[in-house]
Amino acid sequence: MTPSRTATGPAVPKKRRSGRAGAGELLTAAVGAVPGGAARPGQQQMAEAIERSIASGEHLLVQAGTGTGKSLAYLAPALTVDGPVVVSTATLALQSQLVEHDLPRLADAVEPVLGRRPTFAVLKGRHHYLCLARLDSSVEDEPDDALFDAPRPGNGGTKWLGEAGRLGKQVQRLRDWAEETATGDRDELDPGVDDQVWRTVSMPARECVGASRCPFGQECFAEASRARAREADIVVTNHSLLAVDMLAGRHIVPPHKLLVVDEAHELADRVSSAAQAELVPELIDRSTRRARPLLRPDLAERLTEAGDALAVGLAEAPSGRLTAGLPPALREACTLLDSATRAALEAIGDVKSDDPDPVRKQQAKAVLDELSTTAQRLLEEADHDVAWVEKPDNGSRRALVVAPLSVAGTLATHLYDERTVVATSATLALGGRFDTVARALGLD
Repeated sequence: MTPSRTATGPAVPKKRRSGRAGAGELLTAAVGAVPGGAARPGQQQMAEAIERSIASGEHLLVQAGTGTGKSLAYLAPALTVDGPVVVSTATLALQSQLVEHDLPRLADAVEPVLGRRPTFAVLKGRHHYLCLARLDSSVEDEPDDALFDAPRPGNGGTKWLGEAGRLGKQVQRLRDWAEETATGDRDELDPGVDDQVWRTVSMPARECVGASRCPFGQECFAEASRARAREADIVVTNHSLLAVDMLAGRHIVPPHKLLVVDEAHELADRVSSAAQAELVPELIDRSTRRARPLLRPDLAERLTEAGDALAVGLAEAPSGRLTAGLPPALREACTLLDSATRAALEAIGDVKSDDPDPVRKQQAKAVLDELSTTAQRLLEEADHDVAWVEKPDNGSRRALVVAPLSVAGTLATHLYDERTVVATSATLALGGRFDTVARALGLD
């Protein structure tokens, strides 16, 4: 186990939730509860280093190879912190291991020591949960969501009807499941459903009107998951949601003093992905369809023209990075899209509680605002961004993409303030030094 201390964060008072147990005592209890379990020097060293970081507020990088037992090494000292501790993972496999095995075992083992049973919760992105407002909606605007349209000439006839019937059965199964599920978590649905079907019953965060405006706000599964997380001792989340939380002003993950980033070598890539944006003609078309009932015909036509211009520009542009800036055709398309989306947003206006359909209005505004923001970002051609054209070999889904060159600055600004961060992985050091990973994670 190789630790490396880094830049100093905020001082964190070393408080106990109950009792006076320290990380060493909790780790001993946890290891002793495992059949044949024995203390490991690297595991003890890691737990002690984390406990010192909690006391001092100093950020910590820890390389913990296979066999160290790093999960218990960071979970034990986490239980000495006042308020929730957040653990972020990169993979569903590790998340499942923590929630289904490590945390229940730890809770059982330390309950006699603490005098109470520690609690834990899983926090996922809003789109992982069933949305009752979407489920209740009887009309869908997007062609991908029209699962029950009559067959059209040239669309495959009987084959198409068979596909629609299969998807329709999945939708009905979701309706039945909605009556019995306590969490609405997609991962608890067995067997699962196609992504196409799930999109019809889930709500991306940017399209949500919020619990106070939604007719199903009091029953919202996503809001319930956040409420459980606020009350838990340990909250397990993922790097993607952690990245979105940072970029959105840190209002999704509950306030906390300690963040443990497991599989930390994956964090920069996940943040980069969250900060990436793209323009796709099909998305503009779907957004126009969704917003059309709220717009004058001329405004909807301007959006359609912008989408057509983007399609033409993408067809003419070569695939790959745009090192000389946006080609004229793509620049014109972005300019048209920016102007059209701004005009459409102004025409739609604010979402109000007395709107006939606030959910649909918010969805239209969200996708238009995202298109406008992306178009402006591409037109800005900032030094810290890179843009490229994606053109798959089969000719499908051409896209104009923009992403940050590096997320080190973003991490330096948003990851470390007001909390102590412990970043760990089996592979962090390079040549026995942490300099490279520290720079990638935005640490001095």
